[in-house]
Amino acid sequence: AQIGSSGDGAQIGSSSDNARIGSSGDGARIGSSGYGAQIVCSGENTTVAFAGRHGSVSLGKGGAASLVWHDGNRNRFINIYEGEDGIEAGVLYAIKNGKVVRK
Repeated sequence: AQIGSSGDGAQIGSSSDNARIGSSGDGARIGSSGYGAQIVCSGENTTVAFAGRHGSVSLGKGGAASLVWHDGNRNRFINIYEGEDGIEAGVLYAIKNGKVVRK
């Protein structure tokens, strides 16, 4: 699936693998359950949640995301927040071996 949205307060959900989702509105809430999704949010204060592994995300100012990875035994979540721990707006991030990396 390829989904785009430009309105403030958008609510977007996708369950397909390798989805490409973009949102430029402020306050968007986006969820994806497919593997390999790429989500790009340029609006402020967006919230992104992944249930599928191997996702990547780019956040706008004040954005937050939860990404899933597998530690060999179980799925785990890592939360990232723009402006904390070196996370920058407009940069694509993923999880590799339990660590946040630039993609």
